[in-house]
Amino acid sequence: MNDHRRIDMAASLQRVLQGGIPTRAVERLAEEAGPNRKLFTSDLSVSEFLLARDAGCEPIAQLMGSSIYHIGQIPDYKGKTAELMVISDGHRESRRLALNRLWQEATLVGADAVVGAQLRERLITMGSRGKGGDDGGEVIEFTVVGTAVRAPGLTHPPGQPIVTDLSGQDLWALMQDGWEPCGFFFDFCKYHGWHVTSGGGVGELTDASNCVETARRIVVERIAEQARRAQAEFVVGSELKVEVSEVPCGFGGCQLDDLDVNVSWFGTGVRRIPGWREPMRDLPPRVLSMMSVGRRRDTSVGKEEDDASEVERAGEEAEEYGLELAEYNEPDDVG
Repeated sequence: MNDHRRIDMAASLQRVLQGGIPTRAVERLAEEAGPNRKLFTSDLSVSEFLLARDAGCEPIAQLMGSSIYHIGQIPDYKGKTAELMVISDGHRESRRLALNRLWQEATLVGADAVVGAQLRERLITMGSRGKGGDDGGEVIEFTVVGTAVRAPGLTHPPGQPIVTDLSGQDLWALMQDGWEPCGFFFDFCKYHGWHVTSGGGVGELTDASNCVETARRIVVERIAEQARRAQAEFVVGSELKVEVSEVPCGFGGCQLDDLDVNVSWFGTGVRRIPGWREPMRDLPPRVLSMMSVGRRRDTSVGKEEDDASEVERAGEEAEEYGLELAEYNEPDDVG
């Protein structure tokens, strides 16, 4: 017997069409984060769980966001080298939808952050025309999972949890040194190089190399802009993925080859915790050294001497100095 009440499927579908999450997911999250919850689900390892708690984080629930996206077909682009914006935008939008649904779930459970976010991609159907689908038309799926946590030590606007791919260990290490995550950044670029992999002789195919570097630079600049908007000081845990494939031109029986470059980048922005001060740490007791400070004038700079010899020589010098002092202070004999 199903304990859940019946839901309005049409209303639930409308929520999804508007970028939201299904009604049933809202009910599940309300149960997991409510006052009567008995357990929580998580993808944290044992070590991550313990270290996250040591950093002041309380796990709430495992979250998920997903998007199945059809990339629109694009007009003929053969004959030029450039980014294929329709495909790039499709990948970015599908990722954004999946992450936004994860963020909505985090908001519903009252989380301060999501840790261990993992983005998984899957090609469902290949495009039906062009050179293996690079004209668009493929259907892709992006799913992101993570663990919602309450972390009062993190600074963020109320009701706006921070999504991060940091593990429990990473979060603990950052907060121990006064750093905190401030956002999860991602970008994608599909770049096409026309007639860049053909040619005779031996040597670098500079046009092909330039295509890869240009695609990487486009993604870097977009990630840097996201980091600036989030006021991040660094981007850590970056996962940069570059896929390069040679494809036939295919135009009018042309025998020359083109190049397709896919570049994706994920990372977490971090910044100093406002007002953080390094805590006082317990120091080991100080030990008075028996070694003399400085160097004897007759000791060469490059000469290595054993510590025991130094101590022995210092003792001999002290003994000689004591004998000299005693002799100097003796009273003169009276004849």
